[in-house]
Amino acid sequence: MDKVEGSGQPATPDLDNLLAGLTEAQLRRVIRTMVEDEPTLAPDIERTVQWLRADPAAAEDQTGQSARAITVDIAAISREMDKDFRHIAASGGGYGDQYWDDEAGLFDPEEVLEPHRGLASRLLDAGDAAAATRVLTALIEAWAEGIAGLDDWIRDANVDPIWEAALDLGTLLAEALLSQDLSEEQRAQWLARVQDWGEDWEDDLGRLEIVETALQQGWDYPPLLATMQGHITEEGAWEGEAPDFADELTLARLRILERQGRMQEYIHLAEAEGQTGLYVNMLARSGQVERAKVEARQFIASPAEIQSLAEVLVADGERAAALDVAAQGLDLTEPRGRRELARWTVAEARKADDSSLALRAARVAFLSGFALDDYKIAEDVAGDQWSVVMAALLEQVAESTFYGKVDIYLYEHMLAEAMAAFDRGPFSGDLDRVIQATRAEFPDWGIRKCQRQAESTMDAGKANAYDRAIAWLRLARDIFDQHDRQAEWEAYLTRLLDLHARKYKLVPMLRGIG
Repeated sequence: MDKVEGSGQPATPDLDNLLAGLTEAQLRRVIRTMVEDEPTLAPDIERTVQWLRADPAAAEDQTGQSARAITVDIAAISREMDKDFRHIAASGGGYGDQYWDDEAGLFDPEEVLEPHRGLASRLLDAGDAAAATRVLTALIEAWAEGIAGLDDWIRDANVDPIWEAALDLGTLLAEALLSQDLSEEQRAQWLARVQDWGEDWEDDLGRLEIVETALQQGWDYPPLLATMQGHITEEGAWEGEAPDFADELTLARLRILERQGRMQEYIHLAEAEGQTGLYVNMLARSGQVERAKVEARQFIASPAEIQSLAEVLVADGERAAALDVAAQGLDLTEPRGRRELARWTVAEARKADDSSLALRAARVAFLSGFALDDYKIAEDVAGDQWSVVMAALLEQVAESTFYGKVDIYLYEHMLAEAMAAFDRGPFSGDLDRVIQATRAEFPDWGIRKCQRQAESTMDAGKANAYDRAIAWLRLARDIFDQHDRQAEWEAYLTRLLDLHARKYKLVPMLRGIG
């Protein structure tokens, strides 16, 4: 038997390769021999057989139906996950490796789980829940084995991402199982398997409580049934207090209902569980446009959700309703997503020749971030009204603290305002372009800024930054030359040479400016 080098222990054989090509009779003989040598294996084998017989995915494999629909290499998933975790375990801290954060030394579960988790999601979207179940089963088992093989300090340093990954995998598995018409026996078999996983994982991997709950409830859980039939209470689809994973399980159920075309049940569940954006979107998609508008006005405070609803309405040919919804969204005080909604509204309003709404949205977009691009769009939309609109916008610009105001002032050739804005809130990235824009009309301002930048470096003796100081001095020299003030420049350079005469690295650089 082969041994692992330096360990004196037998090497673990590659079972996939070892068992490949054996006939059914030969495999039976292998199992019988194992049980004869180790009778305690019999209960595990019995449980696995019962599981396989109850597994709908395995049943489809026997007919070949699922395999013909989509090809999934389960063994490859396990091999790739094993390789990834061996790479992580061998990294000794992970700095600079593919799956680790260079600054924090933490590995990223996203890098390990993808693309396998993405494959499971695509299978669910394609309606092949059985294949998705097989992928997720392999993924969960490989993930658990990989995490268990990591050093304790790695697991301790990654508690939160590990638990989040466990919840994510559990949510997908719950969705896959709820997408299938499982018998009571199959649900019981799955529940036993999930509970076995939980016992093996202990506290390192979180728990798959979301899957246990999905299996225990199925689709015939009384509060859930009542909710989907429109009997909505304050407790929603739960009896008593909802668990921490209630939102994740609800979203999984909603995705299933959407795939199955059960729109009214979707609407009731989304409403009951506070998924307001999804609720009003499905109202619109099901043709209940006026109700969607009323509900959005009453319950939605997120510009992003308003935009989502408006996009659904446009896709359904309801542009007028979409613009009505978007217009109300422009009044929301929530800043996140407000600029994006306003920009979207500008584009759609212009398609509908609604110049009033387009201009209103353009103003909101600009005032949400004071970006030059939005300012130019407002100018274009305003047309003949621009002089009045511009005055109002510039008044807002003057009161703002956004760095972007410098861009607006330079665009409008308001040079004094641009310089004053920089002086009140300097942002180093703006300095060079403000100097370039003002050097013809306000040379002294630019010269002073260049001198101050260079002198702070030279006075501090920052030899490694002398190149940058010289660059600022060259710019000052060019401005002196531009205004025929060479004598002033030469006098200034002489003073610098006298002041820094003992800085042997700097003196040749100063003389080289000329």
